[in-house]
Amino acid sequence: MTNKFNVAYFAFDQFVPSKHAGFVHTFSIVKALKDVGNDVVLYGIPSGLDLFNLLKWRGSYKGIPVNYTRFIVSFKLRYRFFSFLNILSYYKVVKLLKEQSPDIIHERFHVPNPYSIKICEELKIPKVLEVNSLYIEEGVYNGKAKEVALKQRKRLFEQCKAIITQTETLKNMIRNLTDKPIYIIPNGVDTEMFKPDVYCEDIKKELDINNDDVVVTFVGSFKRWHGVDQIPKIAKRFEGKRVKFLLVGFGELFEHIKKMKTNNMILLGAKPHEEIPKYLALSDILIAPFNDEYFRGFGFWWNPVKLFEYMAAGKPVVSYDYEEVRKIVRDAGLLAEPGDLNDFIKKLEYLIEDENLRREIGRKGREIAIKEYDWKIRAKQTVEVYRKVLE
Repeated sequence: MTNKFNVAYFAFDQFVPSKHAGFVHTFSIVKALKDVGNDVVLYGIPSGLDLFNLLKWRGSYKGIPVNYTRFIVSFKLRYRFFSFLNILSYYKVVKLLKEQSPDIIHERFHVPNPYSIKICEELKIPKVLEVNSLYIEEGVYNGKAKEVALKQRKRLFEQCKAIITQTETLKNMIRNLTDKPIYIIPNGVDTEMFKPDVYCEDIKKELDINNDDVVVTFVGSFKRWHGVDQIPKIAKRFEGKRVKFLLVGFGELFEHIKKMKTNNMILLGAKPHEEIPKYLALSDILIAPFNDEYFRGFGFWWNPVKLFEYMAAGKPVVSYDYEEVRKIVRDAGLLAEPGDLNDFIKKLEYLIEDENLRREIGRKGREIAIKEYDWKIRAKQTVEVYRKVLE
C-alpha cells in the first residue's frame, strides 16, 4: 500500500489562523503531512473578516488549502442565534468532501460536534480521531451539556477506526472508554524555525536587555495549569541581580500577574507564533512551572508544545518532574520536585550561576529535538497509522 494519502484534516474548533496553541499544533502537523508527500486539506473556521463572508468557503494559509467551516463549537447560550451556520456548514463540507474524495479523515476531537458525526455517517470515509484532551474529565462541562458531550464522545469513538493521542497517561485514560486501537504520537517542533541562531539583537535592544543579563523566559497561555502565577514569586527571589524574567503570552491570569509583577519582570502579552523563536533565542533559560492540581486525580497527562520548542531553541529547561515532562526533557533540563517551589528556584539558581552548564544542556536538547521531535518525524508516524487503518 502507498505511503501517500489524500487527507481531510478536520479542525472544526480552530480558527485559521490563530495564536492559540491548538492551531499551532494543527497547522504544524498538517504542514508536515504535506511536506512528507501527502495531499492535505485543512477544514477550519475562517478568522478575521472572512468569518462573516458567507460566500467564502475556500482559501489557503501558507500553502495549505483550507476549506472553511462555521460550526458552533460551544454549548454557551449566546451562540444559539448562529445555529443556522451549523446546517449551512454541514452541506458545504459534505459538498467539499465529495469534491476532495479523501482516503481518510483525520479529526481533531472536540465536543460539541454533532455535525462531524452526521458527515461521517453519510460519507462513510475512514476516520482517525486525534484526542488531545477528553474535556469531560477536566470539568469543562456540567449538567445537560455534560450529558450531551458524553453521548457525542461515545459516538465519535464508535465511528473512528483508530485514535491518535499524545501521552501514555492519556492513552490509559482513553483505554477505559473504548476498545479502538490507540497510537501515541507526541507533539513536535519545526527545528528549522526554532533554533539557537535566530537573529534577536533588535529585540534585545528594544527590551533593554544587556549582554550580561541572564534572561529567564516563559512562553505560553496564562492559565493555572501552566503555573504562570508562580513566576512573580520566583522572580522576587532574584531581584537586585542581573536576572530578567520575560513572559510571552496571554490568558485568564494576565491581569493577576500584571498586579504581582516585580521590577525584574517583562510582560509582553501574546505574540504571533512565528515571532516566538526570537524570544527563545535571546533567552538563557526557559521555564515551565506546570501545576497539575487543577486536574488532580488524573495525573499530568499533557504533552506541551512549548517543551519541544524550548529544546529545539537549544536552551536549558527548568520544570517539574512529572513523568510526561521527564519523557520529553530527559537530560536537557533540570526538573524540580512537583509542587516544590523552593526546589524549582534552586534548580534555576544553579543554571543562572553556571553558563557552561547552560550551554551543554541546551546543546543536548537541540540534538534530541532534531533527531526525534521534528514535525516531519511525527508526520511519518501519523502516516503509518493511516496505513494500518486503511489496510
